[in-house]
Amino acid sequence: MRKRLLVAATLALTAFALPAWGGEWAFPAASQPGWSANTTVALKMGAMVPDSSAGSGLASGFEVAIDDPLFQLPYGKIRDQFSYNRFDHGGLELQTLELNPHYMIPIVENLWVGGGPGVGWIFTHSDSGPSPDMWTAQLGASAYYTAGQLMVGLESRYQWTGNERVGNASSADNWLTMLKIGYAY
Repeated sequence: MRKRLLVAATLALTAFALPAWGGEWAFPAASQPGWSANTTVALKMGAMVPDSSAGSGLASGFEVAIDDPLFQLPYGKIRDQFSYNRFDHGGLELQTLELNPHYMIPIVENLWVGGGPGVGWIFTHSDSGPSPDMWTAQLGASAYYTAGQLMVGLESRYQWTGNERVGNASSADNWLTMLKIGYAY
């Protein structure tokens, strides 16, 4: 079921991204007239579902996001989201550091929707066995809305963590869905 959702999400993101391939790209974006980082800082709260017997539970974290300073697209934008997430439930603790560059398109004024891949690092601790730290890869979707200095958003992503055992589980792969609320500069 999850793999079908990820394939569907990837195909949808590809369709959204097609307009960005036409027109002029600018590099570096930060040197272009009118470019702004559009920085946001947010607290996050939601649910994590690890592929382990620990069960799902509450996850929390924070995020700093900026418009990508390297690439300016003819339509939409790349939004670099740097985040820290923490999950502690059923004897399993997972902490992630992530970089998720998402291709975002405007839906209405101040509402952006998109998705993309990501990379990260996961710190693990299990009461029932090995607790290796490892590189991660993720694929997700996100949306955010700004009203003045207020930013409200939603994100969901799946994270692959490799083949190392964590506790009694075969891996620390996980699904994370979070609500974000923060400050837009």
